[in-house]
Amino acid sequence: MIVRILSLVAFLFATVLSVSAQTRDEIVIGAIGPFSGPGSANGIDLRQGLEFALQEINAEGGIEIDGKKRKVVVLFEDSQARPEVGLSAAQKLILRDKVDIVIGDMFSSSVALAIMDFVADSNKVMLTGNPVSQEIAKKIASDLKRYGNVWKFMFNADAFATSTYETISYLLAQKAISAPNKTIAHISEETDYGKSQVEMLNAIFKKNGWNVVSTDFIPSGNSDFYPQLSKLRSVKPDVIVSSITALNSGAALVKQMKEQGVAGFHFGIFYPSRPEFLKAAGKAAEGLVHAPLYFDPVNDPKGKEFDAKMRPFVKKDVSTSHFFGYCNGRLLFDAIKRAGSVETKSLSKALSETDFRCLQIRWVFRPDDHSPVMGPQHFAVPSAQIQDGGWHAIWPETLATSKYRP
Repeated sequence: MIVRILSLVAFLFATVLSVSAQTRDEIVIGAIGPFSGPGSANGIDLRQGLEFALQEINAEGGIEIDGKKRKVVVLFEDSQARPEVGLSAAQKLILRDKVDIVIGDMFSSSVALAIMDFVADSNKVMLTGNPVSQEIAKKIASDLKRYGNVWKFMFNADAFATSTYETISYLLAQKAISAPNKTIAHISEETDYGKSQVEMLNAIFKKNGWNVVSTDFIPSGNSDFYPQLSKLRSVKPDVIVSSITALNSGAALVKQMKEQGVAGFHFGIFYPSRPEFLKAAGKAAEGLVHAPLYFDPVNDPKGKEFDAKMRPFVKKDVSTSHFFGYCNGRLLFDAIKRAGSVETKSLSKALSETDFRCLQIRWVFRPDDHSPVMGPQHFAVPSAQIQDGGWHAIWPETLATSKYRP
């Protein structure tokens, strides 16, 4: 009820805010993300990636609207990955700061879901960042009239599930791994992201004759996995899938699995792609298969080029989150350029016509739920293995830089 009332208030202000946005000399974007708390490592990197894209666009003179180049400004608000905090941030950005566009949440699916009603009812364009929860796309598809200006930058959770299943099927076909009982177990963080991953994974594995023998949800940031590992030693699954975003959790899990001698093929989702994970997990990470691998600064020439360009700006190892934060910004700036406006209807139309490439990914949005078109020619989800302390793509074969090592 409170959210609905606030949404109605926002709607009354929407026309006034839109007019003021068109008459000022700057394009003002509000970006909401977890810059503190368990998801902050990813949130901070996403922010830095967006800031780098912002630096580039302003160095180019800004974006032309009505024949005049305008500087782009981004106002950042910390959601702490908490829905209620994210909603307050969206209200501040729209009602007080009068932003033209909202990027949010940059990482948390639960926050993105929490702010959708308010932003949509405020007649503002909303572009999500890295949230993958299927529920965002489902909500857009359920009411395109209301959520027609909400666009999902990142693929849906079923893409991770498909990549995981197809990678495992490929390795089984190659006789690189074995799964005599076709059993799978999950360790996942207890968030919208984690629950969505497990739901999608179970759907595709069960459809293909697999049995789920164990599912454990853990708090984000958890570092004690001994109770879960004790259960895994008892049920002896053929495959273990971990869906985690917090770096400390992922590193603790693989170390404790190594220490406890837990058997079974382990597939990690998201966390192994962070450069800090390689350092934190050390030798325990060797051999881990995971997805996705979108940014490879060692084996991919385009990744090397991007790393060399961005490293002086961030002054640390460049991560996949840096890459996606950067692409998030450049895609939005491209849409504003093509629209020649930040007016909601014009900008949303430009986003619907997006055909934008950032490194190896091509973004085109689906008309039914505003999520990216998936597939080898658009947005694939490659899998990798950690070999000799670094990432190596192993699936699909067209993107592979190495073969799987047992």
